[in-house]
Amino acid sequence: MHRMNLESMPDEILLEIFDYIPGCDLIYSFYNLNRRFNSIIHGIRLNLDLSYVQQKTFLYICHYILPEFYQQIYSIKLSNKQTIDGINYYLEQSKYLQQDQVKNLILTEPTIEQLIKLMSYFPFLKTLIIKTSDYLVVPIEYLSKTLRTCRMPNCQIDLSNLNIEEKEIYFVEELHIKMSDINNLFTLLYSMIYMKRLTCHISENSSIINSNINSQQILLLLNYLKLNICSISFKYIENLIDLCPNLTSFIYTYTTGIESSHDNEHIDYERWNNLFTNKLHHLKTFDLHISLNIDAQRDLVFITKKFQELKFLITNHIRIIYEITSYKHIICTIPLMKSHLTNFLTKSSLSNIPNAYSRIRHFDLVLNETILNQQQHTIRCPLVHSFYLGLYENIAPIEQQSRLLLNQSISFVYLKHFELYGTCITDGFVAQLLSKMTNLSSLTLPLTHLISCQINETISQNMKKIKKLQLALTETISIDCVNNVLIPSFPNLNSMSFAIDNRLQSFEKILLAMIGKVNNNDNHLKYLMFLELFALDQDWNHTLLTPLEKFIRYKNNYRFLYIWL
Repeated sequence: MHRMNLESMPDEILLEIFDYIPGCDLIYSFYNLNRRFNSIIHGIRLNLDLSYVQQKTFLYICHYILPEFYQQIYSIKLSNKQTIDGINYYLEQSKYLQQDQVKNLILTEPTIEQLIKLMSYFPFLKTLIIKTSDYLVVPIEYLSKTLRTCRMPNCQIDLSNLNIEEKEIYFVEELHIKMSDINNLFTLLYSMIYMKRLTCHISENSSIINSNINSQQILLLLNYLKLNICSISFKYIENLIDLCPNLTSFIYTYTTGIESSHDNEHIDYERWNNLFTNKLHHLKTFDLHISLNIDAQRDLVFITKKFQELKFLITNHIRIIYEITSYKHIICTIPLMKSHLTNFLTKSSLSNIPNAYSRIRHFDLVLNETILNQQQHTIRCPLVHSFYLGLYENIAPIEQQSRLLLNQSISFVYLKHFELYGTCITDGFVAQLLSKMTNLSSLTLPLTHLISCQINETISQNMKKIKKLQLALTETISIDCVNNVLIPSFPNLNSMSFAIDNRLQSFEKILLAMIGKVNNNDNHLKYLMFLELFALDQDWNHTLLTPLEKFIRYKNNYRFLYIWL
């Protein structure tokens, strides 16, 4: 039998294999093995992910890979979150390098100062993605004219220096942003006529309709539009649709804000019918979600029926339902008929239930006896990836019924993330659930039930796949728990969150045990790179952290401490 080793493979096959290997691992594993591998590596694009790595890997990349291979780096991911202040460190290490060849940049939690400096480092970007919990205002002059994809869902573009009279054009094809004034969106689109996909959250209504709207250029290439609107006149939406004659996909969400005078415009079925009939000739995909303040004069049954009679919705098999909560009226589309809803106009057959929620990826459920008794039909969400379960009532006598409900609702094999909270949870119930979750990578549960992860071999094998673990921030972890439960049960952890009471437990001992610095113990969390700690006793004291600075980089925020290992 002829056996083929890696070196005997043709270059084309090696290039295919190398595409699946992160740039850092590729160089660390194959560079300098022989001249052939060196030649291949020097001829490929490198994608560097510095957003979620251990300190030693980050330093290795900055000190050895960047100076040697900077001309081949095509894509970079940087973060200030898990790699604490990693963006500043990268800026310092790479400030003398020419990085014109970098085309893709992905940033997590950058500051506006860091973003502006990075834009000067990478003048020919094609893709810019910013993930941030802070609200950033990005001056448009710092966006490269070469950008094709720009995703900044929590950022606004400052247009104060945009010169419309000179018809300054940007070549962005995909844009995801937030705007504080819808007139600013029209101004921006005037300079982005090559747009193909637009996702925008607009939070305010302008008091004056922009006079330039009528002279706006038509966005002939725009085929995907997703709008999240708050208290804005529907007239603006109609004006925007006028600029998008070739839309094939339209996703629209409207929510009542402080100003509710425009609410009824958005549920005017005649105006929607005019859009479908006279303007959206190419539309194939349509999703609608309208959430309004409760109005006793509003007849939701009549409005829903009128919407459902629209020719476009009938032709494309799109269903409309209404829901009434304690403070909202909701009208929305659904993928298929939901026969368990009592307010549905035309009930579907039971055969439709297995597919009714096929698009649901996240499922929240707080179990109590009332819900179990009132559940007439099973809600099936077969492809759920993320599941939150709360148990705050003692339902031990009907645990079997709870398990039956969950088994019928969720295919546990698809779950990647599971959160369990509550004060009335038994170890047996936890074990039953964890034994079914064979592909979990992220787990949240109360500290008292951590021992459930060792009940049997099936659960133990499942827990070895966990990369991210969060323990409830109400009880302190102990050194015995770390040594006897945590390390043996979760050997492949990358990140972890837990609480500690420094009056009862030694933070230093716990950290050193986790990273194997106690008597050179090999039994530790080898892949751990990020910790989030909550102090139950008082705010973090820097004197407690000073002896550990040779092992960690950290930042603290009152009782929270973030550590990069």
